[in-house]
Amino acid sequence: MLLESLFYALSNEVQYLGSRQGSVSPDVIERKANTVIVPEKFKADVEALERYIGHNLETDLCIKVDLAELLTVIPRERKRADAYNTLVQFLKNEYGIELIINSKKKKGKKDERKTGKA
Repeated sequence: MLLESLFYALSNEVQYLGSRQGSVSPDVIERKANTVIVPEKFKADVEALERYIGHNLETDLCIKVDLAELLTVIPRERKRADAYNTLVQFLKNEYGIELIINSKKKKGKKDERKTGKA
């Protein structure tokens, strides 16, 4: 072993380790598959959302959608944005995805006819 090392040092040959696998880095780093375990309660919602956006859910994604459109993709009995609160929280906590639901109904705006003001 000593003679072999001396021979390589004097001959300026490159010596490769027996196992080059550990020292070679890949040209392309592949993304790791998403390892989130989706509970049954959200499985259909996540699948429908993936079909809607056209690819698998990934971290740091922001999805903006109108309530009317989301109701066609992921139907709910209660047709309000707050019906999706648990899904929004799940996506934020587990995937880091922000689901923003735009509703045409404005909160806090009083009906002027009821108050008598014009």
